Amino acid sequence: MVKIPSLLNRKSSDCILFIVPGCTKCEKAKSKLDEMGISFQIYNIFEHHRLIQNVPIEKKRQGFPLLKIRDAYYTYNEIMDTEK
Repeated sequence: MVKIPSLLNRKSSDCILFIVPGCTKCEKAKSKLDEMGISFQIYNIFEHHRLIQNVPIEKKRQGFPLLKIRDAYYTYNEIMDTEK
């Protein structure tokens, strides 16, 4: 179980979900966050490639989607293992 600190108290401007268009995992992650009542902004990695330049390489290697909360990044598996 992943504990994402104070996730429910975040504003949508604090949470960014980086996605790849047409990605099944990305859709599942969006649904999971919606189910949990978490506000987030969606960024297509191809349109906003500059924003992912600062993502740690070990997180990029795990693929997308990636959830960014302030300076922390969470992978698909971490998102899906999160509970309220």
